[in-house]
Amino acid sequence: MSKRSFVTDMILDTLKRVLVRFKNAKFGLLFFINIFKIPDFLTDNRVNIFSKFKLIFSLLTAVIYIVSSIDLIPEILTGMFGFIDDIFVLVWSLGIANEEIEKYKKILKDSKDPNVIENVNYNIYDENE
Repeated sequence: MSKRSFVTDMILDTLKRVLVRFKNAKFGLLFFINIFKIPDFLTDNRVNIFSKFKLIFSLLTAVIYIVSSIDLIPEILTGMFGFIDDIFVLVWSLGIANEEIEKYKKILKDSKDPNVIENVNYNIYDENE
């Protein structure tokens, strides 16, 4: 019994960490707006390759896991409870994607426009004077 409770506690702790990460990423309607920034995120040179790989890997992992017939909790044996692991992987993937897009939005906000010159002193003279 102690091994079973240990494994159950470990699974629930992992689920709790993912849900807290999900909550901290402010997942919700904002994420659906962020989806449209994914092409810009992938093509922008200011984003490092590790972040791009992380986003692509998490989304591909979720799609492959959901589509494949290999599951940790098979639907054939447990019925509707078999979708819990699919939802868990989907939440994990979307949480990572949302975190990376939020980092990208911060990069966009912090970057300066190359057409704007800052810290310039200027004077305006009137020709009639």
